[in-house]
Amino acid sequence: MTSTYVGIDAGHENRWEAEKIALELHDTVLTTARTVAVHEVDGHYAMSFLVPVAPSDAVVTSLVEQGFGVSVRGASSGRLAGPEALRVGASTAAEAHQYRREGRALRFQGQRSLRGRHGVSDILAFTAIEAVLPRGTHSVDTRGNLTPLFQDGKLVLVVD
Repeated sequence: MTSTYVGIDAGHENRWEAEKIALELHDTVLTTARTVAVHEVDGHYAMSFLVPVAPSDAVVTSLVEQGFGVSVRGASSGRLAGPEALRVGASTAAEAHQYRREGRALRFQGQRSLRGRHGVSDILAFTAIEAVLPRGTHSVDTRGNLTPLFQDGKLVLVVD
């Protein structure tokens, strides 16, 4: 299965605002995204989406018309659109997601099944989360919302 990484940047200085917009875009425009993340890029926050199929030209045009910089990174092609300064941030976010270097995952595969307390082995088996820190943690109370991080090529849940 091929994957496409879409980076979107509007220059949000507030992480929570970027997260809110990322979730709105997931609910309305990029509904097929398997993973939605927010990344710190040069002192502001940009968003990224892992989608099974590249967004159409109409979707990219609509995002640009809303003031976003857009980067689409596929297996064999790439595209940048929108204001130049925002294209750079969008590209950085898409690349960070693609290589799992940095970012907070707001939506990920298996997330909906995580309500209440779960064993770490179940979290690792049934979700996109690949590691739970600190090591030795046996169970996690999800409190209805987990935001794992991309670290060292993996999606990692850090438990307080």
